[in-house]
Amino acid sequence: MDTLSKISTLKELKNSEESAARIRLEKFFDENSFVELEGFMKEANVVTGYGAVNGKLCFAYAQEGPVNKKHAKKIADVYEKAINMGAPIVGILDSTGVELKDGQEALEAYGILFQNISCASGLIPQISVVLGDCLGMATYIPLLADFRIMKEQDANMFLSSPAVIKGADEVKLNYKDYGSGETHATKTGLVHRAYKTEEDCLKGACRLIDLLPLNNMDVAVELGEDDLNREDEALNSIVADDSSPIDMRYIISSISDDFNYFEIQPRFGEEMICCFSKINGGTVGIIANNGPLGLKGTQKAGKFVKICDAFNIPIVTLTDIAEYERITAGQQNILMSFSSHLLMGLTEASVPKVNVIVRRGIGSGFLLMNSKYIGADIVLAWPTAEISLLSRKGHVDIMQQYTDESYDEASSPYSSAERGYIDDIIIPAATRKHLIAALEMLYTKRVQAVPKKHNSV
Repeated sequence: MDTLSKISTLKELKNSEESAARIRLEKFFDENSFVELEGFMKEANVVTGYGAVNGKLCFAYAQEGPVNKKHAKKIADVYEKAINMGAPIVGILDSTGVELKDGQEALEAYGILFQNISCASGLIPQISVVLGDCLGMATYIPLLADFRIMKEQDANMFLSSPAVIKGADEVKLNYKDYGSGETHATKTGLVHRAYKTEEDCLKGACRLIDLLPLNNMDVAVELGEDDLNREDEALNSIVADDSSPIDMRYIISSISDDFNYFEIQPRFGEEMICCFSKINGGTVGIIANNGPLGLKGTQKAGKFVKICDAFNIPIVTLTDIAEYERITAGQQNILMSFSSHLLMGLTEASVPKVNVIVRRGIGSGFLLMNSKYIGADIVLAWPTAEISLLSRKGHVDIMQQYTDESYDEASSPYSSAERGYIDDIIIPAATRKHLIAALEMLYTKRVQAVPKKHNSV
């Protein structure tokens, strides 16, 4: 066969490779940037490769059949390259499950996968995008990743079928209620974002790649174009009184570059808002109270802190906390566990930590929210802030220590600033300017750094 014939044969083979998995990867990467790796290993049932996402190097794989040993080995190879290059990796999951005829080799295949995913934890960002079935042992693949994105419907993620769960018939448990993207985004919290369409799922993954650093040694900073000195007069009146909810999402938008932010688990634990945004071109992780401290929100915030710390992302907290959610006696133990994880995460975090007390900072809930007492680098307060060990009712009615007037004086931000618990009291409209100044100062913060593993489940 002459050279032209061989080239023609190669072109025919390449043109016949437009599988759904490859098409998904080409949609995910920047146009014409996807490069396939080990493309002739057809029996592996997975497409792997690399390319650019908004100009940043990224590795990825997309499943197109059952998991076998070759499948796992091929993913392991792309993981090795991603770790060596210090670049994020994205897995597009849609598999019919394990290759049953492989017997124990199927277990070995998953063992290879889990070893590589675990070794990459805390070194490079890992994102799983579930677009079809992810069942049984395969569920550990996304659950070990840093972020999980899932299609709301027509995708399932569960360890055991509802048909074999005890009592499932009694509650009429079905696949949608048990393992859909919508269920995991709203009830279980196992999914960070759920979208209606496949295209939106892939765009969500691209947005995360854009915000995250390449690896644990990188810093996600670029030249910002938004005004450094932009102020927002609406913030001066956003705290209407002591009881009305504060629109924390408006505050987050106001302090962020171009008013944009990307929320994590927006429909789970809504009493706590966690999101990534850019402030003066640098990515920050923002945590904001949106109601009484509860089980889901505390759990969400604790995991978010760990990821920010692992990838050198500064943490900004917007605090308005006065009480815990009313829960049952049995849930108290769970809340204690989640609260301790949040406390430990913020205490151990070596990244820059800035706290803005918007309205209330009361009791142990305030202690958890990145207070000076547990190591915040900079604490700012609005003039509306109320800082105290107990609420007004606790001091006046229980301890009988203060009148309303003396409580106002003792709990004012000026009293806390005199004791060194607050670094500055700022005009709300200028919050963005003060955050930029604090983060610029903290940019060179150095604490002995080691790769940080985290439990992302």
